[in-house]
Amino acid sequence: MSTILITGGTRGIGLDLCKAFAQRDWNVATCYHQDEQAARIAQEELSKITTNLIMVKADVSLEEPVAQMVQAALDKWGKLDCVIHNAGSTINARILNVKEDEWDATLGVHLKGAFWIAKACIRPMLKQKSGHLIFISSVVATTGNIGQASYVAAKAGITGLMRSLAAEYGGKNIQANVVCPGFHKTRLSTNLTPEAEEAIREKHFLNSTTDINEVTDFMVWLAGAKTISGQVFNLDSRLPGWL
Repeated sequence: MSTILITGGTRGIGLDLCKAFAQRDWNVATCYHQDEQAARIAQEELSKITTNLIMVKADVSLEEPVAQMVQAALDKWGKLDCVIHNAGSTINARILNVKEDEWDATLGVHLKGAFWIAKACIRPMLKQKSGHLIFISSVVATTGNIGQASYVAAKAGITGLMRSLAAEYGGKNIQANVVCPGFHKTRLSTNLTPEAEEAIREKHFLNSTTDINEVTDFMVWLAGAKTISGQVFNLDSRLPGWL
């Protein structure tokens, strides 16, 4: 049985990913940051699907909680086949209105979190001579987005980190990829007006946003793929700013 760690797995896309992997008989480890109620609900929902589950409270912007989370999965199942860094946050404000601590918090969850995840996971993956690191990014990493400079910078940084990891550890049979799952109605987008959502749809060639089931099916497939690395997968019908 394969083992996966998914950060931010108690809401939104992260919870859907946990369910998809659990339904396919993967061992699932996940984490949440502060929302205890969402974590309890997610625990109940996932426990109906699988007993092979670990859920911990962890701030992924800090080294020790990430290391402890990874070690908990290793202690329980003895291996870690794949990790998906999905946890995220954003500050919606133009750059002149973004405070330093807000900037640091956004990059901390996304980019520094990716750094700590890689540091904690690569060593056991080297020992087992295989592993897959998947980072969730966004098409706005290449297009930019008004009022989301910190989020865009973090997501762009994730792509650079992924490509460096793919180059550094590909010779050791460790894969690294980025997935941009497209627009979905989640906690990070709850403040969007109907007009803003329609403007997003109009940027898609298909005039529709991505189906979450297509995203989770793709992610499960990619997690199990053995010969793909260093790639960015954009799962909607928008063109990125550059390839």
